[in-house]
This record gives sequence, C-alpha cells and structure tokens, in this order.
Amino acid sequence: MYADPKLASFFDGVTMGRAIDKQYSFMKQCISGEKVYMGHRPRNAHHWMIITHEVFDHRQSLMVQTLVEHGVSQELIERWTAYEEYFRPDIVKEYRWPRRVGDQLISNDGFSQEVMGESTLCDHCQAEVRAGETVLLHRRLGTISCARCTNPN
Repeated sequence: MYADPKLASFFDGVTMGRAIDKQYSFMKQCISGEKVYMGHRPRNAHHWMIITHEVFDHRQSLMVQTLVEHGVSQELIERWTAYEEYFRPDIVKEYRWPRRVGDQLISNDGFSQEVMGESTLCDHCQAEVRAGETVLLHRRLGTISCARCTNPN
C-alpha cells in the first residue's frame, strides 16, 4: 500500500510498522474479543480521509491478491472480504467527517492552543514539553508544536 499511487498518500507520516500494528491489533480484537487494540474505531480513524468506493475496492483487491499469493484458501478470502465489507459505511465518504465521541461531533479543522496535562515531546523538534506548557495542536493530525517551533524568533 505504501508503494501504491492510489493509497500511499493516506500513509504520509505513518510508519509501516505502526500501520501493521494498528491493523493487526484492531482485527485481532474484532475477531477474538481480546482487548488488545488502543485506537479509534474505523469511522473516527478515517474521518478525515476522502476514501471513495473505488479506493476501498482497490485496496481490497490488493489484499485479495496478497492473500492468494500466500496460499490462503478462497473460502477464507471470501470470509475476510465479507468481514471488511462491514466497515465500508464507516470508511467510504465523499467529504471529511468530524470525529464522533458519543453523540457529540468534534471538529478537527485547524489548530488550537492547548495546555499539556503531562510532559511529552514536541512532534517536530523532539524537545521536551513539560506539563503546564502551552502547545499548538494540529486538530486533525493530533501533533503538537512546542513554543520554540511555533515562535522561532
């Protein structure tokens, strides 16, 4: 998917390892019920991505091709494909959606000033950001910029 021209842009800034870990733990939790996934459900995880039926079908065809190459039976491929179809309404859309938390819609456009409740690292320069410091939060990406990166003067 990272090398595919139709899909690569959806993974900008995401390591392949992270994508694999997220997908694996999400599907493992869905199938086994074991609480191993720490992330958003598909609707919120993909809320900002414009994923058409064509793109969804293309990704699914790549998955089927890979499963065939690895000797997975046609019966299991059909079961897996049907399982993924369950999530199509949560992923396919013609415009970005706000995230949903319960009945509340959360706008993820733009930036906001946030006071950090815990110490962390700046996503741009990796400098320490201490609890209580104000950062610039990119609402869609969830990345933060420390004061040095926001005001370089």
